[in-house]
Amino acid sequence: MENQSCCCGGPGGKEQNCMICGRPLVYSTETVLRECCICHRLKPSDAACEAGHFVCDDCHAGGGAAVLAFLQDSDERDAVRLYLEACRLPGVHMHGPEHHSIVPCVLLTAFRNCGGPVEDLAACLGEAWKRGRKVPGGACGFLGACGAAIGAGICASILCESTPLAGEVWARPQSLTAECLAAISAVGGPRCCKRTGRLAIETAAGWLGREYGISMPASRPECGYKAKNRECLCGRCPFYSPEG
Repeated sequence: MENQSCCCGGPGGKEQNCMICGRPLVYSTETVLRECCICHRLKPSDAACEAGHFVCDDCHAGGGAAVLAFLQDSDERDAVRLYLEACRLPGVHMHGPEHHSIVPCVLLTAFRNCGGPVEDLAACLGEAWKRGRKVPGGACGFLGACGAAIGAGICASILCESTPLAGEVWARPQSLTAECLAAISAVGGPRCCKRTGRLAIETAAGWLGREYGISMPASRPECGYKAKNRECLCGRCPFYSPEG
């Protein structure tokens, strides 16, 4: 069964912590069945808030329609700017599994806007969102692979039309995922979905530019999420701003 973990932590409030009561999340090394407080389905979970509330990944990532509609209408070429705009949409939390889908969708959109060969953006975004939803919350800590890096690999796999039996192209998405994981792990933890998403997108923009011979900008604006992230690395983060 797919692991479902509410993964939105932060310093306070429902946007950053528990979606039900706003209390901080408590992580466990043991996966147990919990009832989602929204859909009431039993799902495997490795996290609940201090009051015992659990929200599954499906309910947590409920803002997908808004994100996909926004991206389909965007002409933004800068992948990082596009990512930060998407992260400000309703239903996108400080941390959470929705970022695993946002990363590949942002990359596909920026790639198309930069002249990359994407025939049907809507279809590609729908597929990327579905694949990203398969990566559970907390994958960085529990599976040893950050969902943002996997998201970049999802983008590459769609563009390369890779499958488990794809032969020559099989290694290309994995090479991008490996580059992203190297960049993310070099900075260290604990998790910050905004930081890891930006690192994956920066890395992927360079990879896509090399692979497809296009110019794909990825700017480095200072982070504005410090006040919302109790685990902020501060000066250890390449995007840190003391005024964020």
